Order: sequence, then structure tokens, then C-alpha cells
Amino acid sequence: MNRREKAEKVAEVYAASFLQDAIGQDIYIGSHIERLLADKVNLIYQYVEDENYFGAAIQHQNGKQFVVLNTFHSLRARYFTAAHELWHLSEGSLMQDEDFDHERAADRFAAAIMLPKELTKQLWNKFKKQDDEIAILKIADLADVPYVAVVRRLRELGENVPSKKITEIEWLKKRSVLGFPISVSDDSSKETRFVAYEHAVRENVEKNGLDILTAANKLSKFAPRLAEHYQSTALSRGHEVDA
Repeated sequence: MNRREKAEKVAEVYAASFLQDAIGQDIYIGSHIERLLADKVNLIYQYVEDENYFGAAIQHQNGKQFVVLNTFHSLRARYFTAAHELWHLSEGSLMQDEDFDHERAADRFAAAIMLPKELTKQLWNKFKKQDDEIAILKIADLADVPYVAVVRRLRELGENVPSKKITEIEWLKKRSVLGFPISVSDDSSKETRFVAYEHAVRENVEKNGLDILTAANKLSKFAPRLAEHYQSTALSRGHEVDA
């Protein structure tokens, strides 16, 4: 067994265990993956116009863990990235040696928890009776994952998916041609937010009397909506706000 095969096999095992504990294997996690991730780490939503940057997992020297998700990408891609980063926090990741292929394992782990084996095979065999492209689009919508991830997962599961080496953008065109409605999951949220920092500043305002203009300045990059709210409140109270 080579490094790639070992990584994929280990990831599948831990994915099955994770699903059993978290939500079961008979429904898709979809957007709930970010809630599961937020239960473990501090999430940072960052908007970076870089199609090759999806996110990162960071551990501070004090032991606190952070996961950054780039909101430049579609919601489908963002949810899959969240699942990918979850591998790096998992017990399965911590138990492997230095030679282990963690990036391959993270991709396989993400595919396995976002597209559970039996459920995905069951729906594929049902939907493909109509058309295999329609089946892929339907599964992608149900699971809230990229279209290319569905194709790759079906092949990993041993299913015959003929001639589907096309890009995510080409899948979007097919979606339109086949009469599928517009999906918000194909759009990005373009938000910037650091929830833990936002909560800390809010708590300082409410419990320690931190000036709301100071709070607004602190939050301008990490929680712009709350910063705007504080600025608006300050203006209504007669504060002067710098342009």
C-alpha cells in the first residue's frame, strides 16, 4: 500500500466514525459542517481574491486553534474546505506519523463526510436512471458540495461516471442548459468575520464599559456589520466619527 492509498483508507475509517458520532450517515451535513467546525475551533471568515487560496488551520502558541475560510469561493467550495480542515483537527490526523500524506487524507476525509458512501451510491443509482449529469447536479445540490467533488467521490466509490472531466464553471453552464434553478450555493458570501474576537469586543462593551467608537475601530476589519452598528449608535448619541 503506497502513501496515497494509506491516507485514503485511514481517512475513510475516521470519516465513518466521525459521521456516526456527529450526525449519522443517512443524511448530508451540508452547511452544518461549519457549525460542527465552530464547536471545535475559532472560525475566521476572510475575503481574499485568490482562486487558489481556500483556507488554513492555525494553532496559536497558547494552544488555541483557528481555521480560516476564504469567502471568495462559492458556498459549495467553502463547506468542502471546512470539511477538509476538520481532518487536521481530528484524532485521526494526530495519530499519524510524519510520512503520512495529510493533504490527501484531508481531501478524502472531506469527501467521505460530505458525501457518505451508502447514501451517495443509493442516490446515484436512483437519479442516473434519468441522466447521469442530472444525477450529479442533484447530488451536488442535496449535499451542498462542488460538482467536481461529486464526480470524484462517485469514482472513488467504484461507480462508472463516463467522461466527466470538466470544470466547476462548465458544470454551471450545464446546470443552466439542463434547466436547473439558480442555486445560492454557487455564489460566495464575500463576508469578513472573526466571531470569537467579535464576542470578546462585544463583551467588553457590555460588561466593562468599552467605548463603542473604540469598539467600532477594533471591529472594522473583523466584524464590519457590528462596527457599522456601533458607529451608527455613536452618531445617534452625538459622538464625532472620523471619516
